[in-house]
Amino acid sequence: MATKRNNHPAFPVPHFGGDAKTSAVKPNSGMGIRDYFAGAALRGYRASEEFSGELPEIVAELSFVDADAMLIEREKQSFNQ
Repeated sequence: MATKRNNHPAFPVPHFGGDAKTSAVKPNSGMGIRDYFAGAALRGYRASEEFSGELPEIVAELSFVDADAMLIEREKQSFNQ
């Protein structure tokens, strides 16, 4: 399974202290990149006729397996640059 250190935010945001019209935003809050990758895999599985009849739990597990593989490969690529 992927470690937390490489589960960076999918859509990082800077810190914003808020103003009269907008609430404060914590830096790097929101969806992690692991969830983003899993969601992308899930869409692919559900679009495929091969997986359309599978139990949701199985497809969700496969999606996170794919997401973890993407994070591992992403980390390898970042070390090679």
